[in-house]
Amino acid sequence: MTSKDIRISRNEGLGRYELRLDGALVGIAEYEEDSDSVALTHTEMESDYRHQGYSSRLAKYAVEDIVSGGGRIKPYCSYMAAYLKKHPEYSHHVSWPQD
Repeated sequence: MTSKDIRISRNEGLGRYELRLDGALVGIAEYEEDSDSVALTHTEMESDYRHQGYSSRLAKYAVEDIVSGGGRIKPYCSYMAAYLKKHPEYSHHVSWPQD
């Protein structure tokens, strides 16, 4: 397995977090900001890069970015909801959406 240059960033213009490997965009986590919270609405990873830990790295970056900015997290995306349930250390920053 070769080492890849992994870059994760927030693209405010497109309302998403982006994960790039060697410069190529391979994953996104879309969000919508409200006055006091950030709704995580959709996460997508290119099929060749799934089940390799990249999605969780993207999720961790997004969650920590939101928390460091003082926002609350609303996980509408099923992947982000599952990630947050596996990481209870963020529970006091989460506002679970009503079904």
